[in-house]
Amino acid sequence: MTSTLVRPLFDGPIDIVGDVHGEIDALVALLQRLGYDAEGRHPEGRRLVFVGDLVDRGPDSPAVLERVRRLMDSKRAQCVLGNHELNILLGRRKPDNIWFFHHELPAGHPAAARPQVWIDEGARDGILGFFAELPLALERPDVRVVHACWDDDKIALARQAASADKLHHEHRARIEESIRHRGLPDSLAQLARQNDNPVKLLTSGPEMLADQPFEAMGQLRYERRIAWWRDYTGPLCLFGHYWRILLPHEIDGDRLFTDIPRNAMLGKGDAMCIDYSVGKRFLERAAPGFQDVFQTRLAALRLPERRLIFDEGDPLQLAVPWRSRLHFFS
Repeated sequence: MTSTLVRPLFDGPIDIVGDVHGEIDALVALLQRLGYDAEGRHPEGRRLVFVGDLVDRGPDSPAVLERVRRLMDSKRAQCVLGNHELNILLGRRKPDNIWFFHHELPAGHPAAARPQVWIDEGARDGILGFFAELPLALERPDVRVVHACWDDDKIALARQAASADKLHHEHRARIEESIRHRGLPDSLAQLARQNDNPVKLLTSGPEMLADQPFEAMGQLRYERRIAWWRDYTGPLCLFGHYWRILLPHEIDGDRLFTDIPRNAMLGKGDAMCIDYSVGKRFLERAAPGFQDVFQTRLAALRLPERRLIFDEGDPLQLAVPWRSRLHFFS
Protein backbone atom coordinates (compact mmCIF):
# COMPACT_ATOMS: atom_id res chain seq x y z
CA MET A 1 0.00 0.00 0.00
CA THR A 2 1.38 3.43 -0.94
CA SER A 3 2.02 5.75 1.99
CA THR A 4 0.37 9.15 2.00
CA LEU A 5 2.17 12.41 2.77
CA VAL A 6 0.87 12.40 6.37
CA ARG A 7 2.26 9.45 8.31
CA PRO A 8 2.35 8.08 11.88
CA LEU A 9 4.91 9.60 14.21
CA PHE A 10 7.04 7.34 16.42
CA ASP A 11 5.45 6.47 19.73
CA GLY A 12 7.42 6.64 22.98
CA PRO A 13 10.17 9.12 23.90
CA ILE A 14 11.50 11.15 20.96
CA ASP A 15 13.94 13.97 20.25
CA ILE A 16 12.77 16.39 17.55
CA VAL A 17 15.70 18.12 15.80
CA GLY A 18 15.41 21.57 14.21
CA ASP A 19 16.67 22.66 10.79
CA VAL A 20 20.26 21.43 10.28
CA HIS A 21 21.19 23.19 7.01
CA GLY A 22 24.36 21.22 6.28
CA GLU A 23 25.95 21.90 9.67
CA ILE A 24 27.35 18.41 10.24
CA ASP A 25 29.57 19.36 13.19
CA ALA A 26 26.60 20.86 15.02
CA LEU A 27 24.54 17.74 14.31
CA VAL A 28 27.24 15.40 15.59
CA ALA A 29 27.67 17.51 18.72
CA LEU A 30 23.92 17.62 19.36
CA LEU A 31 23.44 13.87 18.93
CA GLN A 32 26.28 13.25 21.38
CA ARG A 33 24.70 15.60 23.90
CA LEU A 34 21.41 13.77 23.47
CA GLY A 35 23.14 10.46 24.24
CA TYR A 36 23.03 8.77 20.81
CA ASP A 37 25.93 6.69 19.55
CA ALA A 38 27.31 6.88 16.01
CA GLU A 39 24.67 4.40 14.78
CA GLY A 40 21.78 6.29 16.33
CA ARG A 41 21.25 3.94 19.26
CA HIS A 42 20.15 5.45 22.57
CA PRO A 43 20.45 3.65 25.93
CA GLU A 44 16.87 4.66 26.81
CA GLY A 45 15.44 3.56 23.49
CA ARG A 46 14.75 7.11 22.32
CA ARG A 47 14.38 7.93 18.63
CA LEU A 48 14.98 10.98 16.46
CA VAL A 49 12.66 13.10 14.35
CA PHE A 50 13.92 15.80 11.95
CA VAL A 51 11.75 18.75 10.91
CA GLY A 52 13.35 19.11 7.46
CA ASP A 53 15.79 21.57 5.88
CA LEU A 54 18.64 19.14 6.36
CA VAL A 55 20.58 20.83 3.56
CA ASP A 56 21.87 24.12 2.07
CA ARG A 57 23.98 27.00 3.41
CA GLY A 58 26.19 24.94 5.72
CA PRO A 59 29.57 23.38 4.90
CA ASP A 60 28.57 19.73 4.33
CA SER A 61 25.03 18.94 3.24
CA PRO A 62 26.06 15.53 1.82
CA ALA A 63 27.40 14.42 5.21
CA VAL A 64 24.19 15.47 6.95
CA LEU A 65 22.14 13.57 4.39
CA GLU A 66 24.29 10.48 4.74
CA ARG A 67 23.91 10.52 8.54
CA VAL A 68 20.14 11.05 8.52
CA ARG A 69 19.51 8.52 5.76
CA ARG A 70 21.48 5.92 7.71
CA LEU A 71 19.44 6.66 10.83
CA MET A 72 16.20 6.36 8.88
CA ASP A 73 17.26 3.12 7.19
CA SER A 74 17.79 1.62 10.66
CA LYS A 75 14.33 2.87 11.79
CA ARG A 76 15.91 5.13 14.40
CA ALA A 77 14.80 8.39 12.79
CA GLN A 78 12.01 10.02 10.83
CA CYS A 79 12.06 13.24 8.80
CA VAL A 80 9.57 15.53 7.07
CA LEU A 81 10.14 17.46 3.87
CA GLY A 82 11.45 21.03 4.22
CA ASN A 83 11.29 23.85 1.70
CA HIS A 84 15.00 23.47 0.87
CA GLU A 85 14.55 19.81 0.00
CA LEU A 86 11.44 20.76 -1.97
CA ASN A 87 13.39 23.26 -4.08
CA ILE A 88 15.85 20.56 -5.06
CA LEU A 89 13.09 18.04 -5.70
CA LEU A 90 11.40 20.54 -8.04
CA GLY A 91 14.68 21.32 -9.81
CA ARG A 92 14.77 24.93 -8.64
CA ARG A 93 18.32 26.23 -8.70
CA LYS A 94 18.96 28.63 -5.82
CA PRO A 95 22.22 30.15 -4.56
CA ASP A 96 21.98 27.95 -1.46
CA ASN A 97 21.78 24.66 -3.40
CA ILE A 98 24.79 25.18 -5.65
CA TRP A 99 26.33 22.18 -3.83
CA PHE A 100 23.71 19.98 -5.54
CA PHE A 101 23.17 21.47 -9.01
CA HIS A 102 26.68 22.95 -9.61
CA HIS A 103 24.99 25.81 -11.47
CA GLU A 104 26.40 29.18 -12.42
CA LEU A 105 25.75 32.13 -10.12
CA PRO A 106 26.04 35.83 -10.95
CA ALA A 107 29.61 37.10 -10.92
CA GLY A 108 30.73 37.87 -7.39
CA HIS A 109 27.80 36.15 -5.69
CA PRO A 110 29.01 35.24 -2.16
CA ALA A 111 27.46 31.76 -2.26
CA ALA A 112 29.86 30.75 -5.04
CA ALA A 113 32.85 31.17 -2.72
CA ARG A 114 31.18 29.71 0.38
CA PRO A 115 33.16 26.69 1.68
CA GLN A 116 30.97 23.65 1.18
CA VAL A 117 31.15 20.08 -0.07
CA TRP A 118 29.62 19.57 -3.52
CA ILE A 119 27.80 16.34 -4.26
CA ASP A 120 29.04 14.04 -7.01
CA GLU A 121 26.72 14.19 -10.01
CA GLY A 122 26.23 10.42 -9.82
CA ALA A 123 24.71 10.73 -6.34
CA ARG A 124 21.93 13.13 -7.38
CA ASP A 125 19.35 10.50 -8.30
CA GLY A 126 19.69 8.81 -4.93
CA ILE A 127 19.18 12.10 -3.10
CA LEU A 128 16.17 12.99 -5.24
CA GLY A 129 14.71 9.58 -4.49
CA PHE A 130 15.24 10.15 -0.78
CA PHE A 131 13.54 13.56 -0.87
CA ALA A 132 10.64 12.14 -2.89
CA GLU A 133 9.96 9.59 -0.15
CA LEU A 134 9.72 12.16 2.68
CA PRO A 135 6.26 12.94 4.07
CA LEU A 136 4.93 16.45 4.59
CA ALA A 137 3.78 15.75 8.16
CA LEU A 138 3.98 13.22 10.98
CA GLU A 139 1.40 12.80 13.72
CA ARG A 140 0.29 10.85 16.74
CA PRO A 141 -2.56 11.69 19.15
CA ASP A 142 -0.49 14.09 21.26
CA VAL A 143 2.12 15.46 18.82
CA ARG A 144 2.30 16.80 15.27
CA VAL A 145 5.44 17.55 13.24
CA VAL A 146 5.58 19.66 10.09
CA HIS A 147 8.29 21.82 8.59
CA ALA A 148 6.59 25.23 8.58
CA CYS A 149 2.81 25.27 9.11
CA TRP A 150 0.00 23.00 10.23
CA ASP A 151 -3.14 23.88 8.29
CA ASP A 152 -6.03 21.43 8.59
CA ASP A 153 -7.33 21.99 5.06
CA LYS A 154 -3.92 21.57 3.44
CA ILE A 155 -3.13 18.58 5.64
CA ALA A 156 -6.37 16.97 4.44
CA LEU A 157 -5.14 17.30 0.85
CA ALA A 158 -1.77 15.81 1.82
CA ARG A 159 -3.53 12.83 3.40
CA GLN A 160 -4.94 11.97 -0.04
CA ALA A 161 -1.62 12.27 -1.90
CA ALA A 162 1.48 10.10 -2.15
CA SER A 163 3.86 12.45 -4.00
CA ALA A 164 4.77 15.96 -2.87
CA ASP A 165 6.14 16.71 -6.34
CA LYS A 166 2.91 15.67 -8.07
CA LEU A 167 0.70 17.40 -5.49
CA HIS A 168 2.67 20.62 -5.89
CA HIS A 169 2.41 20.61 -9.68
CA GLU A 170 -1.31 19.79 -9.68
CA HIS A 171 -2.10 22.76 -7.47
CA ARG A 172 0.40 25.03 -9.20
CA ALA A 173 -1.48 24.49 -12.46
CA ARG A 174 -4.82 25.22 -10.77
CA ILE A 175 -3.45 28.37 -9.12
CA GLU A 176 -1.92 29.69 -12.35
CA GLU A 177 -5.24 29.27 -14.11
CA SER A 178 -6.97 31.15 -11.30
CA ILE A 179 -4.39 33.95 -11.48
CA ARG A 180 -4.99 34.35 -15.20
CA HIS A 181 -8.77 34.20 -14.84
CA ARG A 182 -8.83 36.80 -12.04
CA GLY A 183 -6.16 39.01 -13.58
CA LEU A 184 -4.20 39.23 -10.33
CA PRO A 185 -1.28 41.67 -10.15
CA ASP A 186 2.17 40.20 -9.57
CA SER A 187 2.17 40.90 -5.82
CA LEU A 188 -1.11 39.06 -5.21
CA ALA A 189 -0.21 36.32 -7.69
CA GLN A 190 2.91 35.55 -5.68
CA LEU A 191 0.87 35.29 -2.48
CA ALA A 192 -1.58 32.95 -4.19
CA ARG A 193 1.27 30.68 -5.28
CA GLN A 194 2.50 30.60 -1.70
CA ASN A 195 -0.69 30.41 0.34
CA ASP A 196 -2.96 28.32 -1.90
CA ASN A 197 -0.56 25.49 -2.74
CA PRO A 198 -0.69 22.83 0.00
CA VAL A 199 2.92 21.77 -0.47
CA LYS A 200 4.19 25.36 -0.39
CA LEU A 201 2.08 26.26 2.64
CA LEU A 202 3.09 23.24 4.72
CA THR A 203 6.79 23.66 3.90
CA SER A 204 7.08 27.48 3.84
CA GLY A 205 4.10 28.83 5.77
CA PRO A 206 1.61 31.59 4.98
CA GLU A 207 2.70 35.08 3.93
CA MET A 208 1.23 38.55 3.46
CA LEU A 209 2.39 41.76 1.83
CA ALA A 210 4.90 43.60 4.00
CA ASP A 211 4.23 47.18 5.06
CA GLN A 212 7.46 48.07 3.32
CA PRO A 213 10.25 46.05 1.67
CA PHE A 214 13.00 44.76 3.96
CA GLU A 215 16.21 42.79 3.57
CA ALA A 216 16.47 39.20 4.77
CA MET A 217 19.38 36.84 4.07
CA GLY A 218 20.77 39.33 1.56
CA GLN A 219 17.57 39.60 -0.48
CA LEU A 220 14.94 42.34 -0.62
CA ARG A 221 11.60 40.91 0.47
CA TYR A 222 8.16 42.29 -0.29
CA GLU A 223 6.21 39.65 1.64
CA ARG A 224 6.49 38.83 5.29
CA ARG A 225 5.71 35.65 7.14
CA ILE A 226 2.58 35.25 9.25
CA ALA A 227 2.60 33.85 12.80
CA TRP A 228 -0.09 31.27 12.04
CA TRP A 229 0.49 29.60 15.41
CA ARG A 230 -1.18 32.47 17.29
CA ASP A 231 -4.56 30.97 16.42
CA TYR A 232 -3.56 27.30 16.43
CA THR A 233 -5.20 24.90 18.88
CA GLY A 234 -4.75 21.16 18.96
CA PRO A 235 -2.10 18.56 19.77
CA LEU A 236 1.38 19.97 20.36
CA CYS A 237 2.69 21.06 16.95
CA LEU A 238 6.46 21.20 16.41
CA PHE A 239 8.05 22.88 13.43
CA GLY A 240 11.17 24.69 12.21
CA HIS A 241 11.65 27.09 9.29
CA TYR A 242 11.36 30.37 11.23
CA TRP A 243 14.55 31.89 12.67
CA ARG A 244 14.31 32.28 16.46
CA ILE A 245 17.74 33.97 16.75
CA LEU A 246 18.54 37.20 14.89
CA LEU A 247 22.13 38.19 14.28
CA PRO A 248 23.34 41.70 15.12
CA HIS A 249 22.13 44.31 12.64
CA GLU A 250 19.49 41.97 11.16
CA ILE A 251 16.15 43.64 10.47
CA ASP A 252 13.23 41.95 12.22
CA GLY A 253 10.99 42.33 9.18
CA ASP A 254 8.75 39.35 9.97
CA ARG A 255 8.29 40.35 13.64
CA LEU A 256 7.48 36.81 14.69
CA PHE A 257 9.42 36.39 17.93
CA THR A 258 9.98 39.97 19.11
CA ASP A 259 10.36 39.96 22.91
CA ILE A 260 9.48 36.25 23.11
CA PRO A 261 11.98 34.15 25.13
CA ARG A 262 13.68 31.35 23.26
CA ASN A 263 12.09 28.64 25.40
CA ALA A 264 8.55 30.07 25.33
CA MET A 265 5.76 28.06 23.81
CA LEU A 266 3.96 29.90 21.03
CA GLY A 267 0.40 31.01 20.46
CA LYS A 268 -1.99 29.52 22.99
CA GLY A 269 0.67 27.07 24.14
CA ASP A 270 0.06 24.31 21.59
CA ALA A 271 2.91 25.16 19.18
CA MET A 272 6.69 25.39 19.27
CA CYS A 273 9.30 26.44 16.72
CA ILE A 274 12.66 24.74 17.25
CA ASP A 275 14.73 26.49 14.57
CA TYR A 276 17.45 28.42 16.39
CA SER A 277 19.08 29.74 13.23
CA VAL A 278 22.00 27.34 12.82
CA GLY A 279 21.52 27.92 9.09
CA LYS A 280 23.05 31.38 9.57
CA ARG A 281 26.40 30.08 10.74
CA PHE A 282 27.88 30.70 7.31
CA LEU A 283 27.20 34.39 7.98
CA GLU A 284 28.75 34.21 11.43
CA ARG A 285 31.90 32.59 10.07
CA ALA A 286 32.26 35.33 7.47
CA ALA A 287 31.85 38.18 9.97
CA PRO A 288 34.99 40.26 10.73
CA GLY A 289 36.75 39.10 13.88
CA PHE A 290 34.86 35.80 14.16
CA GLN A 291 36.56 33.59 16.78
CA ASP A 292 34.60 30.32 16.58
CA VAL A 293 31.92 31.48 19.03
CA PHE A 294 28.43 31.10 17.58
CA GLN A 295 25.30 32.92 18.64
CA THR A 296 23.09 30.51 16.70
CA ARG A 297 22.23 27.00 17.85
CA LEU A 298 21.06 23.63 16.63
CA ALA A 299 18.32 22.44 18.95
CA ALA A 300 16.34 19.32 19.78
CA LEU A 301 13.17 19.18 21.83
CA ARG A 302 12.92 16.15 24.11
CA LEU A 303 9.49 14.65 24.62
CA PRO A 304 7.81 13.91 26.94
CA GLU A 305 10.28 15.96 29.03
CA ARG A 306 9.63 19.19 27.07
CA ARG A 307 13.27 20.12 27.41
CA LEU A 308 15.39 21.89 24.78
CA ILE A 309 18.91 20.55 24.24
CA PHE A 310 21.40 22.56 22.16
CA ASP A 311 24.64 21.70 20.37
CA GLU A 312 26.21 24.45 22.52
CA GLY A 313 24.98 26.02 25.73
CA ASP A 314 22.76 24.95 28.60
CA PRO A 315 19.44 23.11 28.21
CA LEU A 316 16.17 25.00 28.67
CA GLN A 317 12.81 23.81 29.93
CA LEU A 318 9.82 24.86 27.86
CA ALA A 319 7.83 27.72 29.37
CA VAL A 320 4.23 28.82 28.98
CA PRO A 321 3.60 31.39 26.24
CA TRP A 322 5.14 34.71 27.24
CA ARG A 323 2.02 36.82 26.81
CA SER A 324 -0.11 34.33 28.75
CA ARG A 325 1.99 35.08 31.81
CA LEU A 326 0.28 38.43 32.11
CA HIS A 327 -2.78 36.91 33.75
CA PHE A 328 -0.59 35.66 36.61
CA PHE A 329 -0.07 39.27 37.68
CA SER A 330 -3.56 40.64 37.12
